[in-house]
Amino acid sequence: MSLYNIRYLAPIAILIGLFPLISTAEEPAAEPTAEIMEPEIDHEILEAPIEQKSGSSKIISSSLTEYVQENNKNAPSENSANKGENGTWITNLANKVAEKSSETFGAQTTIAPVHRSNASVFDISGVMLRMNRQQAAEALSKRGYRKTAENLDIPNFIRWRYEEICRNEGVVGYERIQSCIITMSKKKNYQYTQKESYTNFQTKESIDIFYTSNFTGNKVYRIMYNTEAANIKGSGPKADYLRNIKIFDFWKKISQKYGTPDNKERVTWGLGENKPVLQAATGQLMLSDPMLLQLDYMRMSREDQKFMNTAVYTF
Repeated sequence: MSLYNIRYLAPIAILIGLFPLISTAEEPAAEPTAEIMEPEIDHEILEAPIEQKSGSSKIISSSLTEYVQENNKNAPSENSANKGENGTWITNLANKVAEKSSETFGAQTTIAPVHRSNASVFDISGVMLRMNRQQAAEALSKRGYRKTAENLDIPNFIRWRYEEICRNEGVVGYERIQSCIITMSKKKNYQYTQKESYTNFQTKESIDIFYTSNFTGNKVYRIMYNTEAANIKGSGPKADYLRNIKIFDFWKKISQKYGTPDNKERVTWGLGENKPVLQAATGQLMLSDPMLLQLDYMRMSREDQKFMNTAVYTF
């Protein structure tokens, strides 16, 4: 053969010699194809397992399961990140709402400072609490009032002590015993003015003033005012009209002088407890100082204890 034929026949012979090896290697190539196709599954998940045999489908299904699991492992991380963002947003919103609600709740529950009047600086027709008799008389005389009555009194424990002393001295009879008690009380300055009444006949107004004992200086602790102008008697349109005018004018003057009541139901002004208090009704006023009266009782009790501690026993 010539060199020309050998050059063209040699590649053919090589292909013929390799042909049996290629044919024999076709059958066991099924499993490697599954392994080779597995990377393709990452790109297209739904195309790989449909046309494969049973042996390769197990491998592909396992690879799909692993792929899904891996994707599921990655998915929560993204979702958790989104949840973290959403959670942070929701948390911030909840915190803002809580702050606003706390502010609103605090504003509603915060007790506003209640304005209360100091009734100790009030007066009725110029008479104030803790004035003495002379000051009260001067204030009322300037308003046209005249004294109509005066009541004197002696503390009970003093009266009982002197009554016993008078009886031991041989005084007999109720009038004589009372005269003896008064005489002894005046010497010790225990008798005091307990009440005075003043009247303004032109305006039909009257005032009763109550005083403490001499243990607290015989001071004013209660003032009671009464007017007949607002209590017009009679019936008919004219009487009703005049009565309403007087009542309206009375409460108008009360509002102008003392302001709005601290307790509108009871119509009172004051700081409460034992502090001075002013109470009003139609045609009536009462200004009192319970603390001063309580102080007076306390001092009388101390004086009574001095009598109790006298040396009457010798055993």
